[in-house]
Amino acid sequence: MTAEDQEFIDFAIKWLPFDGGDEYILPQFGITPYTFYLRLHTLLQSRPTIGLGLAAKLQLAEACATKLSQRRRRASELV
Repeated sequence: MTAEDQEFIDFAIKWLPFDGGDEYILPQFGITPYTFYLRLHTLLQSRPTIGLGLAAKLQLAEACATKLSQRRRRASELV
């Protein structure tokens, strides 16, 4: 796991109780929240053991899925 991967996980765990801390993603990582959650979701799927307990991993995966589906739903409403 890269240092950036660990930063993503640490950030996500820190802000999970506060709806993700989306307003801090762009300043900290230089990417949009959508890109952050997409990359975090991919990281969680591609690395079966990333130093997280199963409960934490499932919570992060669920948070990613929720954020990504909200974005997709808003995008489809614009069409």
